[in-house]
Amino acid sequence: MSGGGVEVAEEQRGAGAEEIDRSLSSAPPRLCSSASSVTIAGIPVANLTENETVAEIDRLIADQRPHYAAVVNAGKIVAANQDERLKQILLDADLVTADGMSVVWASRVLGQPLKQRVTGIDLFERLIAHAEQRGLSVYLLGAREESVRGVVEQFTKQYPSLQIAGYHNGYFTDSESQSLVESIRLSRADLLFVAMGSPAQEYWIASNIGHTGVRFALGVGGSFDHVSGLARRAPRWMQRIGFEWLYRFLREPRRMWRRYLIGNSLFILLIARQRIGHSRGDTTAIR
Repeated sequence: MSGGGVEVAEEQRGAGAEEIDRSLSSAPPRLCSSASSVTIAGIPVANLTENETVAEIDRLIADQRPHYAAVVNAGKIVAANQDERLKQILLDADLVTADGMSVVWASRVLGQPLKQRVTGIDLFERLIAHAEQRGLSVYLLGAREESVRGVVEQFTKQYPSLQIAGYHNGYFTDSESQSLVESIRLSRADLLFVAMGSPAQEYWIASNIGHTGVRFALGVGGSFDHVSGLARRAPRWMQRIGFEWLYRFLREPRRMWRRYLIGNSLFILLIARQRIGHSRGDTTAIR
């Protein structure tokens, strides 16, 4: 299954504003999450371990209605403070976890330490294994054709009993989105993983999840490239100490310098403002 058109890249905005506004105003009722959270620059981040996150998602899946989760790093939190639509999507998510170690560090600075970093790619792989064990079917959407096909091949080998209901690359236009949603609905997939980069994946999920028939969706960024072997992830020791960002910067300095220099500086400013607000007893959310 493949589509033509223009790739939905990280910098693109995904679905049209009219479609997004319509979906947000008619979103299905949200199941109240049992997870406690820590507010980081106006975004509630679930204070859960990876195991607890999978258990919470299992509870959402059992509800039968459509639910979605999101992961955030410093850059996405900064973007959400500049983009009200993205911020609302994150606020409406059933679950938001800390993809970046910077978010965990920020929680410590704020005096409410998160239990663990729960990344998009780690959660993606955990949920795939969980889907095989539970007999749940999955749909994979996003990235280049060779990347998504590579994910299908890898998971077919690694999880022989996994039910892959379908897949589609990230090359499609807004006008083709409706037929793609119908294809996902007809596939009867239980779980949907969207690898379009941010904020495109958040926009697309929020706009369309209610019409796909899936019970749970998660945006997984560049995970398809890593799983398929088209991109390398930082060594495990760098992941453990929170320096995965440095590995990415050293591999792609021209593309990443602006994100880390400017983005991280803005994130530090947001956290400093929140810390000062807390010290003054101001509980007003940062906008």
